[in-house]
Amino acid sequence: MQAKIQAILQSREILGKEPRVYMQGYDIPELSARLFPVKTQNGLYLAVWSGEEKNVFERPSLVWREKDEVCAVYPFSFSNYLRLTRFLAHLKPSPFNHHPSFGCGDRLGMVSAAHLKALKEFPVFPVIAQQSPRELQKTRRSFADVLLGAAWGILESGYQGTFGADADHIKDEQDLLEARDLGYSMFTLDLSEKVNYRAFAMDERELSRRYEEMNAQEQEVFGRYRDKKFTLSLGVEVDLSEEKLLPLVLAYLPAVEQVEYWYHLLREELSSFDLEISLDEGESITSPEAHFFMAEELHRRGIDFRSIAPRFPGVFEKGIDYIGDREEFSRALWTQVAVARDIGGYRLSLHSGSDKFSIYPIFFRETGGLFHLKTSGTSWLQGVAVVAEKNPELFLRIYQVAYDTFEENLKAYRLSVRKEELPANIGKVKESDVPKLLRDTRICQLLHISYGSILEVVGEELRRFLFAEENTHYRKVCENIRKHLVVLFGEER
Repeated sequence: MQAKIQAILQSREILGKEPRVYMQGYDIPELSARLFPVKTQNGLYLAVWSGEEKNVFERPSLVWREKDEVCAVYPFSFSNYLRLTRFLAHLKPSPFNHHPSFGCGDRLGMVSAAHLKALKEFPVFPVIAQQSPRELQKTRRSFADVLLGAAWGILESGYQGTFGADADHIKDEQDLLEARDLGYSMFTLDLSEKVNYRAFAMDERELSRRYEEMNAQEQEVFGRYRDKKFTLSLGVEVDLSEEKLLPLVLAYLPAVEQVEYWYHLLREELSSFDLEISLDEGESITSPEAHFFMAEELHRRGIDFRSIAPRFPGVFEKGIDYIGDREEFSRALWTQVAVARDIGGYRLSLHSGSDKFSIYPIFFRETGGLFHLKTSGTSWLQGVAVVAEKNPELFLRIYQVAYDTFEENLKAYRLSVRKEELPANIGKVKESDVPKLLRDTRICQLLHISYGSILEVVGEELRRFLFAEENTHYRKVCENIRKHLVVLFGEER
């Protein structure tokens, strides 16, 4: 049947050349039909083979009939995806299970099947739909596109387990509601603009003035924790003496109130979901007191969050390993683990987790193997690596776009590399040496942050090329994610 569908599609060429029919299909007993995922350069489709034409899906692109057999091919649109989830419920995102969780961003929307191939070898809950509004704006995609890409990876690969969909680094209500209404299962609330970090720079006089101006809500919260000290199970001290607590309340209470408001918006429509508190892009390292105050106050208000991402010491730049003192990172992580264990009910999360190989063993050990870790740009770079290896001419153009737009792209990311450190022109590099350019971490970082500009200029050509090189593309992405997991878990699988 799979071969017959392939022959039908090739003979018509309505959907484009090189149609690929994946797997052996899915039985849909309710429709007395068999469904096959179909991919072409022009898009994604659902081929439904049955004894009669069904009216379940919208807008057939092709209908083939022969005697008592009908093959109808439908676009894999979001409305057709929703219809399909009535029969294949595992295509709907789910909240975390008891395993550690691992997030894979797919900026191209092409490699979820490769992510799943690597992830299913390890005891992790896969979060394979994961993008932030910033990434969506740069790639000109939507939350619906991201969820469709993840669901397609499940269909294509035959994966039957659960998965998560993370609306990452949410900063405003519109994005939150859009993801909620689409059926996302995880919401990462970025509080970097909600925490009043200026409170920590106030002098004694200004703090005294702000104390006198406190409203009733601030006074109540301040009084609840005033002059309390806690010794946690790992021997970590949490000091909420008045002089430490006052700037803490002034800084973090607005963030707590924002989380509370967003949480109730989610609860209006969702009975179960994962909520992550993101402090990692804030201006200062998260102290155990800040973590304790946030977690305790959120729980007191009945807010069931599932993970928290503190800002750790050191530098977490895109596309390279951790920069900093690993012993200092380990000590800071240890204090965060102590707070999380004593309060309970959630896990620690590591953001910008791509390629941070030197601290993975520390992170795994200190968290006791219960964590969430996010990657994204590392898979994008694997696609660029395929281009460098197989199409040097396209890679040279990609590099030039990235170089020319470096300053603009740098505005959205923290990098230590500067433009003058990068080669202005790589046109004279031998074709055989082009892949070696990616051994330079500065070039990797350049390409890492330039995905939006690159896609705007050569996105269509890049996707066509990676479609043709799908096996190589998938292999590189799978091997790279697998490398992350092997180092993280400390073992081969």
